[in-house]
Amino acid sequence: MRKKIGRLTKIEKIVVAFLAITIAITGFQIGNAFYNEHSDIFPVEGGVYVEGVVGKVGLINPLYIHQGSLTHDLTQLVFSGLTKYDPKTRDVIGDLAEFTVSENGKEYTFTIKENAKWHDGVKVTSDDVVFTYDAVINHPAFNGLILNYNDYSGIKVAKIDERTVQFLLEEADSFFLVKTITGLLPEHVLGHLPVEVLDGAPFNQIPVGSGPYRFISMAPIDNYAEITLEAFEDYYNKEPNIPTIQIKVFSDYKELMKHVNDLDGIRNLPEEFTEKILNRGRLNLIRYHLPQYVAAFINTQSPILKDVNVRLALQLGTDKKSLIESLNQSKIIDTPLLEINQMDWVYQYSVKKANGALYETDWQLPEAIEDEEEVEVDENGEVIEVEEIEAEPEYITGPNGGVNWQTTDTKITLTGTTPPKTKMVAINDYELQKYVPGDPGWSYVASFDFGNLKKGENTFDVYTISFTEEKELIDSITIVQGTENEFIEKELEKLAVENEEATTVPIRTNVEGQALTLKLITPENPSDYAEVASILKEQWKKIGVNLEVKTLDTEAFQEALFKREYDLLIFGQNLGYNLDAYPYWHSSQAKEGGYNLSQFKNFIVDSLLDKVRTESDNEGRQKTLNDIQEIIRKEVPAVFLYSPTYYFALSDSIQNSYFENLATASDRFTCIADWYGRVNRQFNEGVTPFTFADWIIKQF
Repeated sequence: MRKKIGRLTKIEKIVVAFLAITIAITGFQIGNAFYNEHSDIFPVEGGVYVEGVVGKVGLINPLYIHQGSLTHDLTQLVFSGLTKYDPKTRDVIGDLAEFTVSENGKEYTFTIKENAKWHDGVKVTSDDVVFTYDAVINHPAFNGLILNYNDYSGIKVAKIDERTVQFLLEEADSFFLVKTITGLLPEHVLGHLPVEVLDGAPFNQIPVGSGPYRFISMAPIDNYAEITLEAFEDYYNKEPNIPTIQIKVFSDYKELMKHVNDLDGIRNLPEEFTEKILNRGRLNLIRYHLPQYVAAFINTQSPILKDVNVRLALQLGTDKKSLIESLNQSKIIDTPLLEINQMDWVYQYSVKKANGALYETDWQLPEAIEDEEEVEVDENGEVIEVEEIEAEPEYITGPNGGVNWQTTDTKITLTGTTPPKTKMVAINDYELQKYVPGDPGWSYVASFDFGNLKKGENTFDVYTISFTEEKELIDSITIVQGTENEFIEKELEKLAVENEEATTVPIRTNVEGQALTLKLITPENPSDYAEVASILKEQWKKIGVNLEVKTLDTEAFQEALFKREYDLLIFGQNLGYNLDAYPYWHSSQAKEGGYNLSQFKNFIVDSLLDKVRTESDNEGRQKTLNDIQEIIRKEVPAVFLYSPTYYFALSDSIQNSYFENLATASDRFTCIADWYGRVNRQFNEGVTPFTFADWIIKQF
């Protein structure tokens, strides 16, 4: 064989080599295609999960974190609470402890799992629970961020024994279990420190927790920081399948993208980078929503915006559909109460109705004010009285007061009156047989059954016939019969045309000549908020509202927020695990520094928000929420816009992750013990050489 090959010319050898390589590549591709089609991926233990994050590392302490932040991610992995949120069931379930609840809902008893340990090997005891909740959280000097999310007042903690602790509540609280999700702190490590200096303790950079992963190190590497965590071998629940997690923290996403090939996951990827990720093909995009909304919060204490009709006009003049399309978002929000059916509170965009609402205020279009002041005078300067034109009498009194009407009814009754000297009444070409000359009123039944009412438009002309046989048309009504959906569809079509034809009008002014100008502020991050403000500025020009937009850096924004120095504010709010609207809409939170950004004060709403917190019956809870929403609908303390779409990039090699029903972005790590960082592939059961032969035949 070698001799034969040796006799080949150089060109022939090249051809043979090329054919051999081609056959080898083709064979590999065929074999690989068959293997992929007749095998399955299965996860195996081991590997390293590397996640890229943009942000800053704060205090790695569960009592000092912003929910959904990078530091919250770390505390989810390093610390554990008495309970945890399970996104698969949407319930709060036992974590470090099992619990029971008394019949009156005021006593919660927790029993810590016997094998629960801190990462330094010390057992978790009830002393740690009492220390965390009583010595720290309930201490008057404590000011940790956890207080922004949960109210721990009125709660007493009592140690029963080394593993048992009891929480005693002044009133039953259906939201209480969420407060026990908070990660515990080790009393044997921090118990000697005064609460006043706890936020400055070295512990917050080298934490000791009891969660599935223990903290190993945080070190600067080139242009990013790298945090390393390792699975805790004495974890009280199932030990994680992935032994090592590395979090790489970058200053911005452009810097992160330089290292994208080293990453298995990317947290909160901005939409502008998603295409680059997809083009690389190694990472998949996961889209998810949180119980969160972005809104234009209206400062109801602002002089101009105290008028509810001005607030209503802003709502009616907001085209949410085009706004979310511009932002590449998908989920419109019309109510801050995310538990109720959003479709029950859909607000339609209508420039005409928005202008109508403003007509009822002090703010009018300049020409309208001039028209009000102008009067016609004669050559002597005397005001010419305008003769009022007497309105034509209306003889149809029902249905709908004789005004054109649309209905889903298949049988309707027309009623009306007649002028004097009426001998006969006719509806279209039918003379009313029961009408008696001189009667002051008449009635006429139109029905599908009688054939005088049909689907669509029906016009009923009312004629009178006098004693001299003169026939006269005295009134008319048009009734449209159809389904509710048909009417809604037609109304939307009509609105769409009206809105499309609407043009920018002059800025409205009051009688003093002041322009209707509103100050709107927004933070510079996320950048979408500034874009929202720009879109609203253009939309509200159609109703004569001038918007002064200020995009502020973090420090300036926080100061303006605290002092309530704005008419409007673009911001987002997350309702968390409870979907609790109390922190955002209760009057007590309208104070400086509170989360009631609209300074909305309604004592009926206050009582209903208090009631929701104690209601365990779902039907009663829904009714209460609907009552709250009805008041919010009338008062318009904000224009609710959309729920943001979040993007997470994740490698194919990471299996069993879960992104449904998250309350915060950090909740993706709740099921971290089920994740796998490595995968293998093996042939399906029953695959033989005959399977391959049969498969090859089918390919040709």
